[in-house]
Amino acid sequence: MKILEILDRKNNKLFFPNSSLAYFYIFLFLIIILLVGISSVAIAQQPEVFKKSIQIINPRPDFYLTLRLDKGTEATYEQGERIRIYFKTSKNAYVTIFGYDTRGDIRLLFPNQHQKNQYVQANREYYIEGIIEPGSPPDIEYVQGFAMTEPTVIIRDLQSRLEKEDFPKMEEGFDRFTQRIKGILTGLPTQKWVSSNILHYQVAERRIRTGQLSINSSPKGAEVYLDDRYVGRTPLIMDRIEVGEHLVRVEQPGYQRWESTIQVNPERTAFLSTTLQRLVQYGSIAIKCNRENARIYLDGQYKGLTEKNKDVYLNQVTEGPHDIRVSLEGYFDWSVRVEVKPNQSIQLSVDLEKVKKTGSLEIVCDVDHALIYLDGNYNRRTLANQPITLENIEEGNYELRITKEGYLDYFETVRIYPDRTYRVKVKMQPEYQEGSLAVYCNESNAKIFVNGIYQATTS
Repeated sequence: MKILEILDRKNNKLFFPNSSLAYFYIFLFLIIILLVGISSVAIAQQPEVFKKSIQIINPRPDFYLTLRLDKGTEATYEQGERIRIYFKTSKNAYVTIFGYDTRGDIRLLFPNQHQKNQYVQANREYYIEGIIEPGSPPDIEYVQGFAMTEPTVIIRDLQSRLEKEDFPKMEEGFDRFTQRIKGILTGLPTQKWVSSNILHYQVAERRIRTGQLSINSSPKGAEVYLDDRYVGRTPLIMDRIEVGEHLVRVEQPGYQRWESTIQVNPERTAFLSTTLQRLVQYGSIAIKCNRENARIYLDGQYKGLTEKNKDVYLNQVTEGPHDIRVSLEGYFDWSVRVEVKPNQSIQLSVDLEKVKKTGSLEIVCDVDHALIYLDGNYNRRTLANQPITLENIEEGNYELRITKEGYLDYFETVRIYPDRTYRVKVKMQPEYQEGSLAVYCNESNAKIFVNGIYQATTS
């Protein structure tokens, strides 16, 4: 201690300027050590002894307040470990719970910054959750609570302190605090307050225990994140992973992100394997057709009708190869395979070709070399009483004309059907020629008719 020693720099020796003064400093130092030791030993003494020093007992309680730990009685918690304290009263009451930690501090555990309402319902279990401070000295900590049937001021400026601190720290030492609380409670009727059982638990140094983690993925080479920290690519084996629950995330461009929690146990290997799913990305296809109402099919599924010379869009088409087919009755199907890329549109121009459905026309004529015309177009000549067949005539109605000098023209409208033969039998009529007709009659004044038309009278 520099306060107790003076260094003779010249002779490099330690000496005391006055022996009586030196003894005084030594005595003072011992007193300080003793006082510090007493304050630190107070909480480190046997649990039952310390409990008696802080316990405030109601000799005739009218109800009860019970406390329990999530790990049971006399539990051990490591530094940084989560702790949960449960409590329950047999009456509706205003509850206050204090913690006595290994640093020698007293903290208000309930109410706290997250649970500001002291009022609790009877026979309903509540809990306080916290973490053992990582720097807490290894030792025993205590918890004690009080319940009052009416609001009672135990801590001044409670609400303002709860705004600033999670678990407000009391300024008094153990003895003064205990005496102050005792004075408040014993001033109340015994039926209006009760103290709880006192919990105690051991705070232990955190033991760093590790295990191993093996991560694989398909496809390989995916990025691995452990608790949001990049640690490498698959396949990956990691040593010295802290025991406990960890979040593992695996990422690969073009694939859906995968994540999972895993428990790492001491001196064991935890295995994770995942098959990454392709990330679904979309493009679009625009189809412009020369015919309307043609049916559009995408990979065999009907998607809609075309509009004549206007774009029809197929949206949200997954990336990759797709088959497009456009179909309209009376026209040849149009099809193509396309490769859809993410966030891009493919333009297709569809020119449907009409299907030519044909039939035949068979003509039998009673004269040779008559000329055959179909819709005014010469086709061929007849053979007397021999069938002449006109083939590959498109479906529809046609005007048939057969002509030969010296005969009246023959006309007929014919209907050609697909894959069928229309048959016509033609008898040509000679053209009309002028001549004379002599009629001899045995009676005079008889009327003469030709084809029903009056011509003359006999004489």
